[in-house]
Formats: sequence, C-alpha cells, structure tokens
Amino acid sequence: MGAQSGRPLPVEGHEAPNVVTATAFLKAFNDGRLQHVGKRVVVVGGGDTSIDVATVARRLGHIDQVHESDRPELAIGGHAAHDAALISRRQGAEVTLTSVFAVDKMQASRHEVEHALAEGIAIRGGMVPVKVVRDASGRATALRVARCEAKMVGGRLDIKTVDGTEEDIEADLIVSAIGQAVDFSGLESLNNGKGAVSADKNYQVAGQPGIFCGGDVIRPHLLTTAIGHGAIAAEGIDRHLRGEALDKRPKIDVHSFDLMRKMAEKGLPLTQIDEPLHGTDRSTGAVHNFENRSDRYVIPHDELFLGHFGYVPRNKRKVVTLNADEALANFEERLLPLVEAQAQAEAKRCMSCGLCFECDNCVVYCPQTAVFKVKKTQSTTGRYVDTDYTKCIGCHICHDVCPTGYIQMGLGE
Repeated sequence: MGAQSGRPLPVEGHEAPNVVTATAFLKAFNDGRLQHVGKRVVVVGGGDTSIDVATVARRLGHIDQVHESDRPELAIGGHAAHDAALISRRQGAEVTLTSVFAVDKMQASRHEVEHALAEGIAIRGGMVPVKVVRDASGRATALRVARCEAKMVGGRLDIKTVDGTEEDIEADLIVSAIGQAVDFSGLESLNNGKGAVSADKNYQVAGQPGIFCGGDVIRPHLLTTAIGHGAIAAEGIDRHLRGEALDKRPKIDVHSFDLMRKMAEKGLPLTQIDEPLHGTDRSTGAVHNFENRSDRYVIPHDELFLGHFGYVPRNKRKVVTLNADEALANFEERLLPLVEAQAQAEAKRCMSCGLCFECDNCVVYCPQTAVFKVKKTQSTTGRYVDTDYTKCIGCHICHDVCPTGYIQMGLGE
C-alpha cells in the first residue's frame, strides 16, 4: 500500500486549491502532467522530499499569462495536463523553502541543501507556518510564517513560536512536504489508530494471522528498508502457508555459512559430523579456521599485511553543481556514474578484510610446511587450505603474512 498520501499543512486555509502535497506534486511531475509552476513557490518541509520539490520547481519555472486551464494545481490534481508547447516560454521561478529547524539542523542531506542554495533556492530555517492567506476567490496568495524554536522532546517535535514575528511570503503555489500518510480506504481494519499498521517481528499484522505487511505502511523510511521488510514477510508467508509456527526472528538478520549445503553442492557425502566445526584437522566434514566473528569483531588495519597492497587512489563520482540560470529546464543527472572501467578499478581496491582470497601466502611462508592446500576433490567452501597440527609450532608467520587478517591464532584446541 505504501504511504502514498501527503500530509496537508495543519493550518487555517490549507484547503486552498493551490496548496498541494509533495507526493501529489512529484507524481504529477513524474507522470509528465506538470510542465510549469507559479512564479513564486513556497515549499514547507526540511527533509529530502522538500528539497526534491524545491529543485523540481526551480527547473520547471513559470510562464506568463497563464490561462485558467493551465494553473499548476489543476495538473497536480489530475484534472488536466499541461501543453508541452508551453515550456518554450519557461522562465525562472522564485522558490522558497521553509523549515522549523535551522538550516544546519535540517533533516535533508547536507549536499542536497548545498545544491539547492547554489541553484538560487531561498532556504529559511526556524520558520513555522501559521496560516495560508487567501484572496476573495479562495486561492492562496501567501503563506504566513513566524519565527520559532524547534527541538525533539521524547521523540516528539516541540515547536515554540516567537510572538510578534509573523510575516507573509507571497506564493502562487504552496507545497506541503511535512510527511506522508497511508490511505486506508477499504482497509480501515488495518489502521492501528495512528495512521499506520502494527506488525510483529515477522511483519505479520498484529492480531490478524495470514496478513503480512512491510514498508511505509509501518513507518515511512528508505526503499531498502521496505525491501528488507518484504524479504522477511515472504519467509513468514511461506511458513504460514506450510502451517508452520512463526518463530521469533533475531534482531539482526544474518546468512550463516551452511556446511551441509556446501558439501551437497560439491557432491560430497553428507557424513555425520562428530568433530567440532572450528579449528580441527581431523575431520573432512569441518571448516578449517572458520568462525563467524562479524557480530562482534571488525578487522583493524594493523591486522592486515599492508605490504601486500599498493596505494590505489579512489575513483570518485563527479558531481555537477548548477547555478540559478543553469538549473532552469535542466533535468540531467547531477551525480555522474563511473564508467565501466572505473567501476571495475574501484571494486579491485577492496582488500577483502577478514576474508580469504586464496593468495597462498600461508602455504608459501610456513617454515614447517604445516599449512597445505586441500585437494580440489576434498575441498568445500571455507576449506581451501588446511593445517597439520602435528607439524605446526605456533610461530604465527602465517598470521603475519595473511594480507586480510583472516588467520587468527588459537582458534583450535
């Protein structure tokens, strides 16, 4: 379902036809219906979405002598689409972004704020909307704002308005980018009373077995968050359809190494494993020197054999910064991608910290020939080399020459 509805401004006059939400504005633009905006646009927000709206408005600009049927709010509302021919008369628009937080405290990404300022967007921090000023026909002509102090208190936003600081910012279009909401039309039973859906660890709707959810219906967040919810919910749906109990999930989802599965992939017999899985050389059904330490251990730089790695400069993506004039009608990407050769070169800079990449240093430098390669017919993932502990004298040379810090001493008996 997502949170596809924008939150309207919680002030008097927000029902004016030219006061719209950010989601409606951006959808109209992405659908190709919105080709221009008013001469003066005011965006209320402070997050990345508000920056998106402000920069799009700056690029669209305005046209003179707007016919009634060409008003931006009609295209945003889905009642009409702008004639693409109008864009030939496009001129710059004055775009103002207001936020209850100071500019340096806004939730938007720092680089997004810097780009918006460079493009001529006026950002006014510490301002709270108090009223939409309308004319006799009911259309908004300005947004009345006041100075304020905003801070988070116990997870809630506390805003204190400074009396006597009200002023009007003239506007032909006002966009509310203060959050998103879920449209529960026809699915009111899923509403938890707070405009969202409550879910358990398996992302099953609380109190409604067989109904699973994920993404912005739980709380608006990142696309990757929604994808993660979907992956977990899919596992829960599978178990539900099989009639299996939904077990509690760990706080952190990890994909642990499955030795039995790897042996099956290699066509090896699934023999009973009686030996310990870590630090043994007496069983082929074990993973030599393997231990998942990722939950509590990070390989520091002094565990790497840095002599193995030459300095390779980073391939940085180029960022295009536009000024106010260049932004008009410019919808090209600002963050340029790496070309294929650069992407490959950047990937090769990885030092595989904590992972064995089969460099053979441990085999070559072992003075006792205790470390040896496992035959391909006997190898499984994680068992590229093995150690004969009857020869090993604990000299630590294998550890010292390991480029990635993979070899740890003292993991066995």
